[in-house]
Parts: sequence; structure tokens; C-alpha cells
Amino acid sequence: MRAWDFDLEEGLLDAGRLARVVVNPLQALSYKRERDTEFRDTVVTLLIDNSGSMRGRPITVAAMCGDILARTLERCAVKVEVLGFTTRAWKGGQSREAWVSQGKPRNPGRLNDLRHIIYKSADAPWRRARRNLGLMLREGLLKENIDGEALLWAYRRLVARPEHRRILMVISDGAPVDDSTLSVNAGNYLERHLREVIREIESRDIVELIAIGIGHDVTRYYRRAVTIVDAEELGGTMMKKLAELFDEDAMLAWARVAAERAPLVA
Repeated sequence: MRAWDFDLEEGLLDAGRLARVVVNPLQALSYKRERDTEFRDTVVTLLIDNSGSMRGRPITVAAMCGDILARTLERCAVKVEVLGFTTRAWKGGQSREAWVSQGKPRNPGRLNDLRHIIYKSADAPWRRARRNLGLMLREGLLKENIDGEALLWAYRRLVARPEHRRILMVISDGAPVDDSTLSVNAGNYLERHLREVIREIESRDIVELIAIGIGHDVTRYYRRAVTIVDAEELGGTMMKKLAELFDEDAMLAWARVAAERAPLVA
């Protein structure tokens, strides 16, 4: 995750090249300077499924992992946003009431009120936002999950960010479900919309999208995804996947260094 320029006339003394000075005292000292790599200009959004099926250990582990992720990456100068998504009611809300009052027209679309939660914004310091993550464990919060619109919401927030690199990590334990919506629309209505949103995000290549499924095969939806069996694996898997992304970034940085130095060597 670090890249350096070598053989400079000033900077940090390159201890690895001191041996050649010992062998040949006429050899000039060599210095090095660390390069700015792209991961320093990075923002990571963690989008957590706050549905009822996450109740108990899964949501507790997710909240803890969000806290650790934000604290760790902040030390690396990487900004982190932690978001959650659920609905305001079970089996509908004001959306369903409005539909009923209109005479129940066919194919109404979503019939529940969304609840999108910002636990930590990207610009908020971890120390100021960490208490908000405890709200994820609040009784009565976890209800239905309408993933497609939540993913689109998180994506639009990321696109508006100034950072060069944007990473969106989704944590979910099941397919989109909302009884009120699915009772009067096609059975695959929410799932179809989720697939459309994912396809659009992945095709634009503005945001790097990755998903982790807890006991749910998210590889059916996302191009870059992994499924874990137990919630206890979440923290390690999150860090592993982010490390893989940053390792790719570091390799690209080293490739650029080699390409820039090649004419000098020749």
C-alpha cells in the first residue's frame, strides 16, 4: 500500500543502498521519498441491511464491524460512511394507506415507506459519530428491506463525493422483501429492481461495488461478492476484501513508478 521514488538527491536516506557506498566511498548517497498513492484519496461507504432478519447477533456484529472499519480507515486517511436501510412500518405505511384511498389501482409499485439512515457521514470524525452506531441495535428499528432503492441512494451519495476512488460495500442477509409491496406486484418486483440497479452501477464503473452476504448467496446479484456462513466471519471478511482492493491499488502505483523510471534506466 506504499510506493516510493528512489535514487533522489534529497529526501529520506535510503538505508537499503548504503552497502554500495561502503563498497565504493565515491558513490553518492541515495535518498527516497514516499509517493502519494490513490488509496489516500478514497472514500468507503458501508451499506448495512437493517431488516428484521438481521436481529440479534448479525446486527450486533455489523454495528461493531462498522465501528472498527471507520476507526481503522480513518487512521489511514480514508473517509468512511456508514449507512443503514429498512422501512418505517411492517406491511406498509402511509404509502399503502394512500394506495387504498385511491381505490387500489393495479401495479402500484412500492407500498411501504423507506427508512434510510446515516449512522456516520464521510466527513464526520469517528469519535463524534461512533455513538450513532449503537442506534442500529435500537428495538423496533429493524423491519423490511427494499435493497434496490437503498443501493441507489448510497450510490448517489458516493458519486457526489470529491474523492477520486469510491468504494461501496453492501452487507445483507437476504433477498429484498416487503410483504406489502409483493402482495400486489409481481413476486420478483423488488429483486428485479435490485438487479437493474446493480447492473447500472457496475456498468458505469464510477463506484467499486462489493457485497458480503451473511448466509445469503449475494453472488447471484453482484459481480464482486462473497458469502459467509456465520456473522462472526464478517469483520475478517470485510477487512480482507478491502485489503484486496487496496493491494490492487498499490500494484497499479508500483506499475506507474516502473513505467516512469524505465526511460531513465534505458
